Parts: sequence; C-alpha cells; structure tokens
Amino acid sequence: MSFSFGFSGEDVEDDNDVAQDVTATAQSNGGESGSPFVGLPAKEHSLDELLATLPDHLCYSTIQIESPTGKTINLPRRDLSDIRVQLMAEDEAANDSTLHDLEDSDIRTGVYEGGFKTWECSVDLASILLDRGPRKDIDELVRCDQIIELGCGTAVPTLTLFQHCLQSSIPQSFTLQDYNDSVLRLATLPNLLLTWATTTTPPLISPTDPQNDLELTPEILAAFRASLTEANISLTFLSGSWSPDLAALIPASAPEMGTLVLGAETIYSPAATDAFVEILMLLLRRVKMAKAMVGAKKFYFGVGGSVDGLKEACAARGAVAYEIENHGVPGLEAGVGRALVEVQMF
Repeated sequence: MSFSFGFSGEDVEDDNDVAQDVTATAQSNGGESGSPFVGLPAKEHSLDELLATLPDHLCYSTIQIESPTGKTINLPRRDLSDIRVQLMAEDEAANDSTLHDLEDSDIRTGVYEGGFKTWECSVDLASILLDRGPRKDIDELVRCDQIIELGCGTAVPTLTLFQHCLQSSIPQSFTLQDYNDSVLRLATLPNLLLTWATTTTPPLISPTDPQNDLELTPEILAAFRASLTEANISLTFLSGSWSPDLAALIPASAPEMGTLVLGAETIYSPAATDAFVEILMLLLRRVKMAKAMVGAKKFYFGVGGSVDGLKEACAARGAVAYEIENHGVPGLEAGVGRALVEVQMF
C-alpha cells in the first residue's frame, strides 16, 4: 500500500490538511491485508559502516523543541534537499527508489515507512521527554540501562535524550531502528552527528542558526567517535521489519536498570499497530523495569490506526497502555487530536 497523508510542509509534518484521498488510496491497494512489516530481514549496521557513507558536508536546519513548562532546545536536522543531492551524486540504481520515497510518498507499505520526514508526534514525544519523561525528570529518565527508538527516522525524541547525555556526561546505550537502512545512513546518523556537534567545546555548530552546514573532515569524524567512547555512549543501528529476529539483535537490559522504548507515528494502521505491539511486548517482558512512551494521533483517517487500537492490542497481550497527562505540550490538541501514551506490563 502506498499513500500520502497530505500534510503541509516539507519537513516537520502536521495534520491540518489531511488529504481526502487517503481512504481511496488504501482501498485501491486492497486495504489492510496482513502485516506490512514482513518484507525486510533484521540487520545490524556498525557505526563505522554508516560513517563511511557520509558526504563531505551536511546541510542542516534547526527545529526548536518546547516542553510544557517552557524549556526549549534547538536540534539540528539534515535537510531533505541535502539528502537528495547525496543520492544523485552517488548515482546508484538503488537510489532511484529512495529518491521516489523522498519526493512522492509519505509511506509505501512494506517498502518505505516514512523515515525521512519528521512527524509531528515525534516532536510531541520529544517535548514531554525534555520536560519530565515518565519519572518527571529528564536526568532520571536517561539513567536507565538502554533507550530504544523503534521506527526512529529522523530520531528527534532520541536526539533530545542524546544531547542531554552528552551535556551531562551520562553513560547510555542507544538503539535506533528503522525499517529502511537508507534512512539510518542518510538521516538518523547525520542527525546524531549534528546534535553532537552542538555539544563540543567550543560548539562546532550553533543550534540557534536557522540553517547552515557542517564540514565533515576526518578529524571531526574521529572526534565524534572519541567523544562517544569517552562519554561511554554506545550507538546501535538496526534496520528491517519488526520481528523476533529484530528483537534478538537488541541486548537485554540489566534487570536493576531497565529499558525505555520510544515510538512515534508507529500505529498508523491496525497491521502496523499489531507489529509494533508484538515487538514492544518482547522488549518489555525482558526486564521488570521497562516501559514505552509512544506519540500518536488519536485516529489515522483512511488507514484505521488509533490510540484506542493501541490500548486494545496491549491489553490483549498482558500490558496496560494509558495516556500521559500532557497538558501544555505545544499544539497537541490542534487539528487531528494527538496523544502521548505510556505502556507497561501488568
């Protein structure tokens, strides 16, 4: 199934103008017939492997995250136009499909799951993480054994916590997963590198610049690796379908420390919800101290996903999903209603 939500804006996607043809597009593709997340095998990608694919410089623009209590941070993200330039310069046959994903589709079910765009619910999730997280304090939040973002894409929620760990010298293990390995190499890793560049002394880039670029010299890449080692921060990158094989690539947390799983816009259809909840249960059952925080629209018109569907899928598998009190998250009630949901095992 292929469809576009029709949201306005090239980069941060909002839902003020939901396209009227989403339902028709879904029906023309046969509707939801089985899980769309069975097409790609789980695969781990090393940091060095992804760093080797970076261009000589990264063009970026910044997004400001504001918490309900007024805290703000600025996060740099690689521009979509810069990704297009890299793909055209590489001139590989496989890049034709990736360019199509950038230009013509929000999602092509089983082919491309929307990772190049920053969806608005990921900004909602980053907002609540910045302010309090499930433990009412971001510093406590990141003192768990590992943080996993499923369907990470541009990784704005992870970037929020990654920046805090770097600035506060807090060791952490981050696992970032996206259906498409092209998203990991072209968007996820570049955004992590750009975020790191805001935390160096002196900063390599200013997060307050609305738009700029960063030259990626061998020295800068070496400094990035060295900083991660010094801070005891590890990055694991996984691509492929949500599956037991994918879960097996994620090491279990220490029982006394626990796991935080993040997800945004991961339940857009009933099939996507089922696949997401299945892997979520595998991860949450591993340790006693584990929970997930999910940003989602209350209902995805035309494709059938919903927060109620998420709650029902979790309850059927022995977990409880409940909406976080999120009064004050900027824009949360605008347009199609949105929610922030916490999931824990009974």
